[in-house]
Amino acid sequence: MSLMKYLVRLLIVALMVVFVFAERLIPSDPQAGEIVSLSQIIESPMPHKIAEVAMESKVVRATVYQSNLPYKVGDMVIVSHDPQFEDLYSVTDKVRTLALYRLFILFVVAIVAVSGIAGVRSLFGLAFSFAVIFMYVLPQIVGGSNPVSVALIASAMILLVSYYLTHGLSHKSTIAILGTLGALFVTGILASLFGSWAGLTGFGAEETGFLLDKFPVERFYNLLLAGIIIGSLGVLDDITISQASIVSELADSNPKLGMRDLYLRAMRIGHDHISSLVNTLVLVYAGSSLPLLLLFVTSRATPFELLNYEAMAEEIVRTLAGAIGLITAVPLTTLIASYWYSKKR
Repeated sequence: MSLMKYLVRLLIVALMVVFVFAERLIPSDPQAGEIVSLSQIIESPMPHKIAEVAMESKVVRATVYQSNLPYKVGDMVIVSHDPQFEDLYSVTDKVRTLALYRLFILFVVAIVAVSGIAGVRSLFGLAFSFAVIFMYVLPQIVGGSNPVSVALIASAMILLVSYYLTHGLSHKSTIAILGTLGALFVTGILASLFGSWAGLTGFGAEETGFLLDKFPVERFYNLLLAGIIIGSLGVLDDITISQASIVSELADSNPKLGMRDLYLRAMRIGHDHISSLVNTLVLVYAGSSLPLLLLFVTSRATPFELLNYEAMAEEIVRTLAGAIGLITAVPLTTLIASYWYSKKR
Protein backbone atom coordinates (compact mmCIF):
# COMPACT_ATOMS: atom_id res chain seq x y z
CA MET A 1 0.00 0.00 0.00
CA SER A 2 1.42 3.41 -0.97
CA LEU A 3 1.97 6.09 1.66
CA MET A 4 -0.78 8.34 0.24
CA LYS A 5 -3.39 5.55 0.32
CA TYR A 6 -2.38 4.75 3.89
CA LEU A 7 -2.75 8.41 4.92
CA VAL A 8 -6.15 8.65 3.22
CA ARG A 9 -7.43 5.58 5.06
CA LEU A 10 -6.01 6.90 8.32
CA LEU A 11 -7.85 10.19 7.74
CA ILE A 12 -11.13 8.35 7.13
CA VAL A 13 -10.74 6.35 10.36
CA ALA A 14 -9.93 9.52 12.33
CA LEU A 15 -12.98 11.30 10.93
CA MET A 16 -15.28 8.41 11.79
CA VAL A 17 -13.94 8.44 15.37
CA VAL A 18 -14.76 12.15 15.58
CA PHE A 19 -18.21 11.42 14.13
CA VAL A 20 -19.01 8.79 16.76
CA PHE A 21 -17.63 10.74 19.73
CA ALA A 22 -18.55 14.22 18.46
CA GLU A 23 -20.40 15.16 21.65
CA ARG A 24 -17.23 14.64 23.69
CA LEU A 25 -14.59 15.82 21.23
CA ILE A 26 -16.25 18.97 19.84
CA PRO A 27 -16.51 21.87 22.32
CA SER A 28 -20.11 22.81 23.15
CA ASP A 29 -21.65 26.24 23.62
CA PRO A 30 -21.49 27.25 27.32
CA GLN A 31 -25.11 28.40 26.96
CA ALA A 32 -26.22 24.95 25.76
CA GLY A 33 -27.80 22.28 27.90
CA GLU A 34 -30.06 19.23 27.83
CA ILE A 35 -33.70 19.29 28.88
CA VAL A 36 -34.11 16.73 31.67
CA SER A 37 -37.71 17.51 32.57
CA LEU A 38 -40.56 19.58 31.14
CA SER A 39 -43.76 20.71 32.83
CA GLN A 40 -47.23 20.94 31.35
CA ILE A 41 -48.36 24.22 29.77
CA ILE A 42 -48.88 26.94 32.38
CA GLU A 43 -51.79 29.15 31.38
CA SER A 44 -51.05 32.85 31.71
CA PRO A 45 -51.11 35.96 29.51
CA MET A 46 -48.07 34.28 27.86
CA PRO A 47 -48.58 30.47 27.99
CA HIS A 48 -45.31 28.68 28.79
CA LYS A 49 -43.67 25.59 30.25
CA ILE A 50 -40.92 25.20 32.84
CA ALA A 51 -37.93 23.08 31.84
CA GLU A 52 -35.09 21.78 33.95
CA VAL A 53 -31.96 22.10 31.80
CA ALA A 54 -28.66 20.41 32.68
CA MET A 55 -25.89 22.88 31.86
CA GLU A 56 -22.15 22.22 32.12
CA SER A 57 -21.92 22.97 35.83
CA LYS A 58 -25.50 23.13 37.12
CA VAL A 59 -29.17 22.43 36.50
CA VAL A 60 -31.34 25.51 35.92
CA ARG A 61 -35.08 26.07 35.68
CA ALA A 62 -35.81 27.84 32.39
CA THR A 63 -39.00 29.22 30.90
CA VAL A 64 -40.10 27.74 27.57
CA TYR A 65 -42.52 30.04 25.80
CA GLN A 66 -44.91 28.62 23.23
CA SER A 67 -43.32 28.60 19.79
CA ASN A 68 -43.25 26.61 16.57
CA LEU A 69 -40.46 24.43 17.99
CA PRO A 70 -41.80 21.28 19.77
CA TYR A 71 -39.34 20.96 22.67
CA LYS A 72 -39.15 17.61 24.52
CA VAL A 73 -37.08 15.90 27.17
CA GLY A 74 -33.60 15.04 25.85
CA ASP A 75 -33.37 18.00 23.46
CA MET A 76 -30.19 20.05 23.48
CA VAL A 77 -31.20 23.71 23.76
CA ILE A 78 -29.77 27.21 24.05
CA VAL A 79 -30.52 28.92 27.36
CA SER A 80 -30.35 32.69 27.75
CA HIS A 81 -29.81 34.39 31.09
CA ASP A 82 -30.59 37.94 32.13
CA PRO A 83 -27.69 39.03 34.39
CA GLN A 84 -29.98 41.47 36.21
CA PHE A 85 -32.01 38.56 37.57
CA GLU A 86 -30.01 35.68 39.01
CA ASP A 87 -32.63 32.97 38.55
CA LEU A 88 -34.24 34.16 35.30
CA TYR A 89 -33.46 31.73 32.48
CA SER A 90 -35.32 31.05 29.22
CA VAL A 91 -34.97 28.53 26.40
CA THR A 92 -34.43 30.39 23.11
CA ASP A 93 -33.63 27.74 20.51
CA LYS A 94 -32.50 24.20 19.78
CA VAL A 95 -28.82 23.28 19.42
CA ARG A 96 -28.21 22.39 15.78
CA THR A 97 -24.43 22.56 15.54
CA LEU A 98 -23.76 18.94 16.54
CA ALA A 99 -25.92 17.60 13.69
CA LEU A 100 -24.21 20.01 11.29
CA TYR A 101 -20.75 18.92 12.44
CA ARG A 102 -21.62 15.27 11.89
CA LEU A 103 -23.11 15.95 8.46
CA PHE A 104 -19.95 17.84 7.46
CA ILE A 105 -17.80 14.92 8.66
CA LEU A 106 -19.85 12.52 6.49
CA PHE A 107 -19.39 14.90 3.56
CA VAL A 108 -15.60 14.88 4.01
CA VAL A 109 -15.51 11.10 4.46
CA ALA A 110 -17.56 10.58 1.28
CA ILE A 111 -15.24 12.79 -0.78
CA VAL A 112 -12.05 11.22 0.55
CA ALA A 113 -13.33 7.63 0.37
CA VAL A 114 -14.46 7.95 -3.25
CA SER A 115 -11.84 10.32 -4.69
CA GLY A 116 -8.80 9.65 -2.50
CA ILE A 117 -6.07 12.26 -2.69
CA ALA A 118 -7.97 14.13 -5.41
CA GLY A 119 -10.80 14.52 -2.91
CA VAL A 120 -8.38 15.94 -0.35
CA ARG A 121 -7.20 18.50 -2.92
CA SER A 122 -10.80 19.44 -3.69
CA LEU A 123 -11.40 20.03 0.03
CA PHE A 124 -8.46 22.43 0.12
CA GLY A 125 -9.97 24.18 -2.89
CA LEU A 126 -13.30 24.40 -1.08
CA ALA A 127 -11.59 25.82 2.00
CA PHE A 128 -9.87 28.45 -0.15
CA SER A 129 -13.20 29.42 -1.75
CA PHE A 130 -14.77 29.97 1.67
CA ALA A 131 -11.69 31.90 2.80
CA VAL A 132 -12.01 34.24 -0.20
CA ILE A 133 -15.72 34.80 0.47
CA PHE A 134 -15.38 35.43 4.22
CA MET A 135 -11.99 37.18 4.24
CA TYR A 136 -12.23 39.20 1.01
CA VAL A 137 -15.72 39.40 -0.50
CA LEU A 138 -17.77 40.16 2.63
CA PRO A 139 -15.28 42.63 4.22
CA GLN A 140 -14.90 44.48 0.89
CA ILE A 141 -18.67 44.80 0.44
CA VAL A 142 -19.11 45.95 4.05
CA GLY A 143 -16.29 48.44 3.48
CA GLY A 144 -18.17 50.08 0.61
CA SER A 145 -16.60 48.45 -2.48
CA ASN A 146 -18.74 47.73 -5.54
CA PRO A 147 -20.17 44.20 -5.05
CA VAL A 148 -19.94 43.34 -8.76
CA SER A 149 -16.25 44.28 -9.00
CA VAL A 150 -15.54 42.37 -5.80
CA ALA A 151 -17.41 39.30 -7.09
CA LEU A 152 -15.47 39.30 -10.38
CA ILE A 153 -12.09 39.59 -8.62
CA ALA A 154 -13.06 36.88 -6.13
CA SER A 155 -14.24 34.60 -8.95
CA ALA A 156 -10.88 34.97 -10.71
CA MET A 157 -9.03 34.18 -7.46
CA ILE A 158 -11.16 31.12 -6.76
CA LEU A 159 -10.83 29.90 -10.34
CA LEU A 160 -7.05 30.13 -10.45
CA VAL A 161 -6.41 28.44 -7.13
CA SER A 162 -9.21 25.86 -6.95
CA TYR A 163 -8.89 24.69 -10.58
CA TYR A 164 -5.12 24.21 -10.42
CA LEU A 165 -5.30 22.74 -6.92
CA THR A 166 -8.10 20.29 -7.77
CA HIS A 167 -7.21 19.38 -11.36
CA GLY A 168 -3.46 20.05 -11.34
CA LEU A 169 -1.22 22.42 -13.31
CA SER A 170 -2.20 21.42 -16.83
CA HIS A 171 -3.42 22.78 -20.14
CA LYS A 172 -6.87 21.38 -19.36
CA SER A 173 -7.13 23.49 -16.22
CA THR A 174 -6.03 26.64 -18.04
CA ILE A 175 -8.53 26.05 -20.86
CA ALA A 176 -11.30 25.40 -18.32
CA ILE A 177 -10.46 28.65 -16.53
CA LEU A 178 -10.65 30.64 -19.77
CA GLY A 179 -13.98 29.03 -20.67
CA THR A 180 -15.38 29.70 -17.20
CA LEU A 181 -14.29 33.36 -17.24
CA GLY A 182 -15.97 33.82 -20.61
CA ALA A 183 -19.19 32.22 -19.38
CA LEU A 184 -19.14 34.33 -16.19
CA PHE A 185 -18.77 37.45 -18.32
CA VAL A 186 -21.84 36.45 -20.36
CA THR A 187 -23.80 35.66 -17.19
CA GLY A 188 -22.91 39.00 -15.60
CA ILE A 189 -23.81 40.99 -18.73
CA LEU A 190 -27.16 39.24 -19.14
CA ALA A 191 -28.07 39.54 -15.45
CA SER A 192 -27.17 43.23 -15.44
CA LEU A 193 -28.96 44.01 -18.70
CA PHE A 194 -32.20 42.13 -18.08
CA GLY A 195 -32.23 42.91 -14.38
CA SER A 196 -32.14 46.59 -15.28
CA TRP A 197 -34.85 46.19 -17.93
CA ALA A 198 -37.02 44.32 -15.42
CA GLY A 199 -36.59 47.11 -12.89
CA LEU A 200 -35.07 44.87 -10.21
CA THR A 201 -33.87 46.62 -7.07
CA GLY A 202 -32.34 43.73 -5.11
CA PHE A 203 -35.03 43.81 -2.42
CA GLY A 204 -36.75 40.60 -3.53
CA ALA A 205 -35.07 38.49 -0.83
CA GLU A 206 -36.51 38.80 2.67
CA GLU A 207 -33.10 38.99 4.36
CA THR A 208 -32.20 42.21 2.54
CA GLY A 209 -34.62 44.03 4.83
CA PHE A 210 -32.19 43.46 7.72
CA LEU A 211 -29.44 45.30 5.81
CA LEU A 212 -31.33 48.51 5.09
CA ASP A 213 -29.63 50.39 7.91
CA LYS A 214 -26.18 49.15 6.88
CA PHE A 215 -25.99 49.79 3.12
CA PRO A 216 -27.24 52.49 0.74
CA VAL A 217 -30.37 51.47 -1.17
CA GLU A 218 -28.69 51.76 -4.56
CA ARG A 219 -26.12 49.05 -3.68
CA PHE A 220 -28.64 46.25 -3.30
CA TYR A 221 -28.99 45.79 -7.04
CA ASN A 222 -25.22 45.30 -7.38
CA LEU A 223 -25.38 42.89 -4.46
CA LEU A 224 -27.93 40.84 -6.40
CA LEU A 225 -25.66 40.75 -9.47
CA ALA A 226 -22.67 39.72 -7.34
CA GLY A 227 -24.69 36.81 -5.93
CA ILE A 228 -25.64 35.66 -9.42
CA ILE A 229 -22.00 35.71 -10.59
CA ILE A 230 -20.64 33.81 -7.58
CA GLY A 231 -23.56 31.37 -7.65
CA SER A 232 -22.91 30.52 -11.30
CA LEU A 233 -19.24 29.85 -10.67
CA GLY A 234 -19.78 26.52 -8.92
CA VAL A 235 -21.90 25.05 -11.72
CA LEU A 236 -19.44 26.05 -14.42
CA ASP A 237 -16.51 24.16 -12.85
CA ASP A 238 -17.86 20.74 -13.78
CA ILE A 239 -18.85 21.49 -17.35
CA THR A 240 -15.71 23.37 -18.42
CA ILE A 241 -13.19 20.87 -17.08
CA SER A 242 -15.24 18.02 -18.58
CA GLN A 243 -15.24 19.56 -22.05
CA ALA A 244 -11.52 20.33 -21.89
CA SER A 245 -10.83 16.73 -20.83
CA ILE A 246 -12.97 15.34 -23.66
CA VAL A 247 -11.06 17.32 -26.30
CA SER A 248 -7.75 16.28 -24.72
CA GLU A 249 -8.70 12.59 -24.84
CA LEU A 250 -9.91 12.86 -28.45
CA ALA A 251 -6.68 14.53 -29.51
CA ASP A 252 -4.55 11.90 -27.75
CA SER A 253 -6.51 8.96 -29.17
CA ASN A 254 -6.48 10.29 -32.75
CA PRO A 255 -3.68 12.80 -33.44
CA LYS A 256 -4.91 13.26 -37.05
CA LEU A 257 -8.06 15.07 -35.99
CA GLY A 258 -8.07 18.76 -36.85
CA MET A 259 -9.65 21.63 -34.98
CA ARG A 260 -13.04 21.28 -36.70
CA ASP A 261 -13.29 17.52 -36.11
CA LEU A 262 -12.23 17.87 -32.48
CA TYR A 263 -14.84 20.55 -31.92
CA LEU A 264 -17.71 18.66 -33.58
CA ARG A 265 -16.99 15.37 -31.81
CA ALA A 266 -16.60 16.99 -28.40
CA MET A 267 -19.82 18.98 -28.88
CA ARG A 268 -21.80 15.76 -29.37
CA ILE A 269 -21.03 14.96 -25.74
CA GLY A 270 -21.40 18.61 -24.80
CA HIS A 271 -25.02 18.59 -25.93
CA ASP A 272 -25.78 15.93 -23.30
CA HIS A 273 -23.93 17.95 -20.67
CA ILE A 274 -25.97 21.04 -21.47
CA SER A 275 -29.34 19.32 -21.22
CA SER A 276 -28.55 17.64 -17.89
CA LEU A 277 -26.82 20.58 -16.21
CA VAL A 278 -29.40 23.18 -17.24
CA ASN A 279 -32.08 20.97 -15.73
CA THR A 280 -29.93 20.61 -12.59
CA LEU A 281 -29.45 24.37 -12.33
CA VAL A 282 -33.18 25.08 -12.66
CA LEU A 283 -34.07 22.41 -10.09
CA VAL A 284 -31.48 23.75 -7.61
CA TYR A 285 -32.97 27.25 -7.81
CA ALA A 286 -36.53 25.87 -7.69
CA GLY A 287 -35.73 23.75 -4.65
CA SER A 288 -34.16 26.65 -2.76
CA SER A 289 -37.19 28.82 -3.59
CA LEU A 290 -39.85 26.21 -2.83
CA PRO A 291 -41.51 28.15 0.05
CA LEU A 292 -41.67 31.21 -2.20
CA LEU A 293 -43.25 29.18 -5.01
CA LEU A 294 -45.77 27.66 -2.61
CA LEU A 295 -46.69 31.12 -1.34
CA PHE A 296 -47.39 32.32 -4.85
CA VAL A 297 -49.29 29.20 -5.89
CA THR A 298 -51.58 29.33 -2.86
CA SER A 299 -52.34 33.01 -3.40
CA ARG A 300 -55.14 34.20 -5.66
CA ALA A 301 -52.85 36.25 -7.86
CA THR A 302 -52.97 35.88 -11.65
CA PRO A 303 -49.99 34.41 -13.55
CA PHE A 304 -49.10 37.93 -14.69
CA GLU A 305 -49.06 39.16 -11.09
CA LEU A 306 -46.97 36.19 -9.98
CA LEU A 307 -44.32 36.83 -12.63
CA ASN A 308 -44.33 40.52 -11.82
CA TYR A 309 -43.45 40.06 -8.13
CA GLU A 310 -39.85 41.16 -7.66
CA ALA A 311 -38.92 38.05 -5.65
CA MET A 312 -40.12 35.84 -8.50
CA ALA A 313 -38.53 38.05 -11.15
CA GLU A 314 -35.18 37.89 -9.34
CA GLU A 315 -35.23 34.08 -9.33
CA ILE A 316 -36.15 33.97 -13.00
CA VAL A 317 -33.32 36.33 -13.97
CA ARG A 318 -30.91 34.43 -11.74
CA THR A 319 -31.89 31.06 -13.22
CA LEU A 320 -32.04 32.03 -16.89
CA ALA A 321 -28.89 34.18 -16.87
CA GLY A 322 -27.01 31.36 -15.14
CA ALA A 323 -28.42 28.80 -17.58
CA ILE A 324 -27.40 30.86 -20.64
CA GLY A 325 -23.93 31.30 -19.15
CA LEU A 326 -23.76 27.54 -18.64
CA ILE A 327 -24.83 26.89 -22.23
CA THR A 328 -22.21 29.37 -23.47
CA ALA A 329 -19.46 27.65 -21.48
CA VAL A 330 -19.75 24.41 -23.46
CA PRO A 331 -19.04 25.65 -27.02
CA LEU A 332 -16.61 28.31 -25.76
CA THR A 333 -14.48 25.87 -23.75
CA THR A 334 -14.67 23.27 -26.53
CA LEU A 335 -13.57 25.86 -29.10
CA ILE A 336 -10.58 26.98 -27.01
CA ALA A 337 -9.57 23.38 -26.30
CA SER A 338 -9.95 22.32 -29.94
CA TYR A 339 -7.80 25.23 -31.09
CA TRP A 340 -5.08 24.51 -28.52
CA TYR A 341 -4.81 20.76 -29.05
CA SER A 342 -4.94 21.06 -32.85
CA LYS A 343 -2.11 23.61 -32.85
CA LYS A 344 -0.12 21.78 -30.18
CA ARG A 345 0.82 18.91 -32.52
